[in-house]
Amino acid sequence: MRDNKLIQVLWVENDPMITSAYPREAEMVAGIELCPFPCWKDAESALEEDYKRWDAIILDAKCRYEKDDADKADRFLVNVFRRIEKLAERNKRTIPWYVLSGQGEDDIRDLIPVDNEWDNDWMRIANRRFYSKNDKVMWNGKEENERCVLFERIKTYVTYHCHELSIERNLYPDVFNALDCLDLADAVGFHLMRLLVPIHFGDTSNDYNRLYVDLRKALEYLFRDMVEKGILPPIVIGKSPKENVNLSWSSLFLGASQPDNIDNLAESEKKFWEKVERKTDTPLLPKQLGQWLKAAVFQTGGAVHTSTEREEIAMNLDNYLPHVGGSPYMLRALAMGLCDFILWYDKFVKNNPEKYWRLKNS
Repeated sequence: MRDNKLIQVLWVENDPMITSAYPREAEMVAGIELCPFPCWKDAESALEEDYKRWDAIILDAKCRYEKDDADKADRFLVNVFRRIEKLAERNKRTIPWYVLSGQGEDDIRDLIPVDNEWDNDWMRIANRRFYSKNDKVMWNGKEENERCVLFERIKTYVTYHCHELSIERNLYPDVFNALDCLDLADAVGFHLMRLLVPIHFGDTSNDYNRLYVDLRKALEYLFRDMVEKGILPPIVIGKSPKENVNLSWSSLFLGASQPDNIDNLAESEKKFWEKVERKTDTPLLPKQLGQWLKAAVFQTGGAVHTSTEREEIAMNLDNYLPHVGGSPYMLRALAMGLCDFILWYDKFVKNNPEKYWRLKNS
């Protein structure tokens, strides 16, 4: 952590009157150290030298790409956004960027990318994708300078959401793209994010094991979706959609071989196969994922369900965790398996439109 604790914002701006006035305002409003650079090439050198230092980037729309260039928004913005994207790919971290400008909307509207999801709600508030140096806006019930609103929004995002951006865009883009395709980004993505952020950016000590509940909830939402798509039989949920998902039955259907003779099965398995027949004898899941799913269901056996209101964790881990010093590694491994499970499911849905079950005696 930096000694001064201030949020580090790289700022490309070449007007000396503005660069002398805004930094004090940014520090007072939001605890931001606003570090100005007169052209993009100077700013890029600072990013190359210490990429980890920077929490956010602010761009003046009408600035210089190289120090001897004219102030032209079309040359500046188009090239800068390309470079920001390449730096993010190389460093496996997206730094949120913002445009603070005195330009008119018509001059720069088409030059600003639309994929800055960290700031999408500003479009709804101001009806444009940049912040004005001079205009005011109603914010939290009072009229505020838009630049001060920007500083406050950067503080909020950096404090609470910046790691999520790196997880989604740089570290696991294929997994979150799959969730978008499945329309499960909100339900499953929320719980997956809670499992992944501490692995890369936080403490994964004893408290991390409380997140077994998020693994279970993610599985339940996935299984409910499989029921809606006809992949899992509806009996894994029960008579009412609000009932808990039977994770063991879901795991059996997806990952176990369909038995020829059910007489010697455990009572729970026997009860399931008495009611349903899978149209294929071989499991739907690859062997490795079938084994992972069985372990995940077993480990999360006592966590809460998606249909309950109280979020208490009553897991039967007390006899295990003391033997490994309360380590988070088992749950971390299961979280990685969940990523593969999501990728498998997205591909399976695209390639297998038919229904895979038949209820017996129906």
